[in-house]
Amino acid sequence: MVEAECMTDGSSYGSRPEYLPDFMNDPRDDDGRQVVKLDLTESRALAAATLSRFPAATGDVIDFESTPFEDRLWWDDEEHWTRMAAELLSSYVQRGERIAVIWGNYLMPVVTMPADLAVRRARDILDAGPHFWIHPLGGSVLIECLMDGQVTVATIPSS
Repeated sequence: MVEAECMTDGSSYGSRPEYLPDFMNDPRDDDGRQVVKLDLTESRALAAATLSRFPAATGDVIDFESTPFEDRLWWDDEEHWTRMAAELLSSYVQRGERIAVIWGNYLMPVVTMPADLAVRRARDILDAGPHFWIHPLGGSVLIECLMDGQVTVATIPSS
């Protein structure tokens, strides 16, 4: 089971929101006002419904050697990532829906935002690093984005 946010000890969860992309912390920014930061309870509930249903590999990434996936892609640079994010989200998200970004660093709070905002700010999301997962809320897929350029799309296993 992937424990994306080391949620066994909630004392550190979300303690470093300044690690998030700048727009996510700017209440004056039109995009920033659309970002919702999840508290520990909300984050745990989301992880239980998504990430924690997958087997873990070394570290806190999904073990895709032992679980099936829908697609695997690679980005070469930030520009390529931006195009790929737009294509992926248009394939898996209905217009007007929100997505969640679950960070591989539990110090950063999980955030939700409209999918079109995630597409516009894809480069900022990537630059925040480390690896992260995107989950279209209400959907059945999880997209794992690793800093080595690997992007894997998988259907979330049923509980």
